[in-house]
Amino acid sequence: MQIKSVVVLYSTVLGVACLSAAASDDLEAWLESDDDVRTQSVNEGELTFLTDAQQHRVLQTSNWLTVTHNSLQTGWVELQQCQANLDPVPAVEVVYRYHGLRELQLVSSQNVARAWVAGNSVQLEDVTEGGEVCIRAAVQVLRSNGKGGYSLQSGPFHRRFLDGYYPVQLDYRVRWPTDQLRLASVQPEAQTGFGVRKQRGELAIDTLFEGKLMIEVGFSKVREGR
Repeated sequence: MQIKSVVVLYSTVLGVACLSAAASDDLEAWLESDDDVRTQSVNEGELTFLTDAQQHRVLQTSNWLTVTHNSLQTGWVELQQCQANLDPVPAVEVVYRYHGLRELQLVSSQNVARAWVAGNSVQLEDVTEGGEVCIRAAVQVLRSNGKGGYSLQSGPFHRRFLDGYYPVQLDYRVRWPTDQLRLASVQPEAQTGFGVRKQRGELAIDTLFEGKLMIEVGFSKVREGR
């Protein structure tokens, strides 16, 4: 019997990177196995920050967004994204479901026999242990909050297999022009398992979690003369 495993990773609130992996394992054998995707306690989507993946395979995702001066007028932001430690499978389809997406390009791939862009997706064949794919694109995700500032929402990030949610290691960064924007807020707040580093013109978040994670970054407009 052939089954299809599906891992879903939302890259922003307005866009989805959906990873579908075709597998040829026998379903009955899978159900009887002690593989790390089978646990007695399955996360059903509730957000939980972790300090240890407890021997689960961890999807490693980097999601870097660059806000430019032009972004404030258009909402278009530069995206660089890598997904690493992919499951070894014969084929993977990564679909980017943004309301605004353009200039999708494949930057690199490792431990993948063949990779190519097809429309709003990246197709992978013969992914082996340590598989990784990186892309760049422009995404329209920056919005005015109506109060003289801007907001950038990302998520929900998650990795889903069948009815459960499994660990994701996320390296999330946002850069912006300091002469026009000032960081005003970050949600969730820093806590164990969700590290937040702020510096001039850059926000860096490092987190290990299960379930669904939303990130919201708020900016205020820099007043002239300040």
